[in-house]
Amino acid sequence: MPLPDPDVLSLLARIYDSRNSFFDAEGRYCHRIPSTFTEAEHQQLRDAGWVPNAFTHWAHDEAIDRLRQAAAAVDLRQAADAFVASMVSAEPAWLTVLPATALGRAMPAHAEQPMGGGSCRVCFYKADAVDTTQAAYFRQLDGSGWGDAHPAEGALALAAVIDSPAAAWPKPTPRDVWVFHRVFELLRALPSTARYSHARAALQQAGLLRANRPSRCETVLEALAFIGILQTPEHPGLMTRFTPAIERDRRPSVRVEVPAPLAWWTAGDGIHEALVATLFGHLEKPEAEPVPPPPAKPAGRRKAGSPASPRPKSISGPPTPGSVYAVRYREDLWGAAYCHEVRTDERGIVRGRMEYLDLLSPTPPTADQVAGISFRDRRNGERWQTWCSGLEKTTGVKRIAVEVPAPAHAQPVPERIPIGGARDLQHLAGWNFDF
Repeated sequence: MPLPDPDVLSLLARIYDSRNSFFDAEGRYCHRIPSTFTEAEHQQLRDAGWVPNAFTHWAHDEAIDRLRQAAAAVDLRQAADAFVASMVSAEPAWLTVLPATALGRAMPAHAEQPMGGGSCRVCFYKADAVDTTQAAYFRQLDGSGWGDAHPAEGALALAAVIDSPAAAWPKPTPRDVWVFHRVFELLRALPSTARYSHARAALQQAGLLRANRPSRCETVLEALAFIGILQTPEHPGLMTRFTPAIERDRRPSVRVEVPAPLAWWTAGDGIHEALVATLFGHLEKPEAEPVPPPPAKPAGRRKAGSPASPRPKSISGPPTPGSVYAVRYREDLWGAAYCHEVRTDERGIVRGRMEYLDLLSPTPPTADQVAGISFRDRRNGERWQTWCSGLEKTTGVKRIAVEVPAPAHAQPVPERIPIGGARDLQHLAGWNFDF
């Protein structure tokens, strides 16, 4: 499994920011490479073999065949060892192998049966091209992308390791094994009514895993549920029996984001101890806690002082009417928003009534640039404003001018103005601007 060095991961993090996403003319989900990338950085990606927007498209039957054949070739003992090693010593991408193998071994040969959204009701296959670099990057970050939403992702995860010699597969260290058993001890100690969110919080608070982010903790729990260690009688994992996509997609409520079985599991359902013994029984917990390794550099984090992070010259202080804020839409694109008025609600939250200015810039705008700029309406020509909190403390939103006269506008103030945070100025810019 070729793994990028931290510098390459930092470059990928800059590219696979959601603000760089778009659909190309062929309907593929792509990501822009920021114009701030240097030729040396482009070459670094090419040399590492991690070129973004590298698409693979398999038809339904080919994706299923590739997944099933790869899974049949995997040694379960090696996959289980790699899963445990991914807790600390090995890269998180190794976590993907065991659940992808479980998916491929359980998956029946079947004809495509579309359901809502265009996915197959049996396997979640969707006739979309998959960016293989993005899939590999996400596996590297948290161990995700092993096929709960698309069999092609499981096939790609297995293809990345299937030709590796046995000696290249990671073996769990005593620390890995100890952490793995501690995860189960934490789960067994939860109140019987605790759901996955409580388990995720307990796991993160324990600080056991490498890259101890909430998404990383949730991925470990999802994988354990996916294979059947955290399951319910009505919603089993794939090593208990195959469950079609339409079953795995059901959730107790719209507020639950994880798929079945984890969506339905509570601590009262317990742990499938027999499956734990079958897969991991050869790994006995050390009597004493092994010495933890030194902290690893977080994957995918950009170095401080990167030339790709220009900062505007900001004016500190609380928002005031007539203030103008620079807003970073993405790494290489900035805009600006005008504050009409400021109000404090009954809870003491200060909000400014904001409206976009008609400005796009590859670098942070200055006070001179915003002078005389008019407002920018939505694509349908309607005027749009929003009440924003956190204007003085949101990354990527900085005040650059004060006491600026409000530009004229032919339309009145909108009757309905949403309430949100300053970060919405970044996320909702696409309503008003074509990037």
